[in-house]
Amino acid sequence: MFAARYPLIMIGASIALVAMLVAGVFWGTAPIPWQEKLAVLLRAPDAKASLTAIIWQWRMPRVLACALVGAALALSGTLIQTALRNPLADPYLLGLSSGASAAAVAAIIWLPAGLVAAFGLPLIAFLGAATAFGITLLMSYNRERPMDRLLVILAGVAVSLLFQSFTAFLLHISDPNATKTALNWLMGSAAGTNWGELPIITIATALVALLALSQHKQLDALLMGDARATSLGVATSPMKLTIFVVTALLTGLSVAIMGIVGFVGLIVPHLARQLCGSAHQKLIPLAMLLGAFILTFTDLLCRTLLAPSELPLAVLLALFATPPFIFILRQTRHVA
Repeated sequence: MFAARYPLIMIGASIALVAMLVAGVFWGTAPIPWQEKLAVLLRAPDAKASLTAIIWQWRMPRVLACALVGAALALSGTLIQTALRNPLADPYLLGLSSGASAAAVAAIIWLPAGLVAAFGLPLIAFLGAATAFGITLLMSYNRERPMDRLLVILAGVAVSLLFQSFTAFLLHISDPNATKTALNWLMGSAAGTNWGELPIITIATALVALLALSQHKQLDALLMGDARATSLGVATSPMKLTIFVVTALLTGLSVAIMGIVGFVGLIVPHLARQLCGSAHQKLIPLAMLLGAFILTFTDLLCRTLLAPSELPLAVLLALFATPPFIFILRQTRHVA
C-alpha cells in the first residue's frame, strides 16, 4: 500500500514545499506590488534597490533557513526516535536546547553587546549545545551497557533540568531589557537570518541525510531491538553514537540559527510514518520535506497574522502540533 502511493506523496510534498517557498518570498510585512516583486526576482534593471534588499537579503535567506532547519530537525527526530526506540524522543532530548539556551542567555545578560556581536550569538548557542551533549554522553557512559537508551534518556533529562534551572536563574536576576531579548530568542524566530548562516547547515544536513540513507537497512534493524540488530550484523553501539553525534550537530546548528524550535523533530517523523511506513529509505526524504514545509509555513503565518508585528515560532508550532499529536496518541492506543 505504501509503495504504490509513495511517489505521488513525494511529488505532492515537493510541489507543496516549492509553492510555500515562493509564498514565503512573495508575502511579508512589507506590501509590495506583484509587478515589482517579479522585477526584483528577475533582477530587472529598473528594480528598486530597497525592494531588492527586502526580497534578496531579508526574505530569501529567511525562507531558505526555515526550510533547512525544518528538514534538519525532522531528520534528527527520525534518527533519534530510531536510536532510542522511543516515539516521544526528539532532537532536544539530549539536553541540546537547554545547553544552547543557557549559553545564549548568559551571553545576552553578561557579555558586552560588542563581544556578542563579534563572536555571534549562533556560535555561542552552538557551543552551549555541544557542551550539554558532551555532559549527557559522559553521564550515560557505562562499560557494561554502552549507549543504553534508558541511560541516555535519563542523562538527557537530567542535563536539561540542570541547564533550564540555570537559564531561569539568569532570567530572574537580569534587567528587563535583557530578559526580553533572551525570551525572544528562546521562543524561536527566523528574523535577521542572513546568507552567511546557510552554507554550514546546508552541507551538514545534506551529508547526514546521505549517510543515513546509505545505512537505511541498519537503521531498520535498530527498530527491531539491539539483540536482533546485533544478530543481523549491526554494530549497535557505534551506530547509536553516530546518530547521537549527528543529531547534536544538526540540532545545535538549527538552534544557533533560529533559537528554540520545538515540536518539528517530535511530530514530523510520526506524520511521515503515517504516510509511508517505517522503512528509512522512504521515511527520511519524506520527513525532511514535511519538516521543511511545516516550518516555512509556520514562519509565513508568524510574519503575516499580526503584521507588522511578528509572532514567535513557538506560539504557532505548539498550537499546530497539538492536533497531530492527539491523532498519533489515539492511533498508538488503538494499536496497543
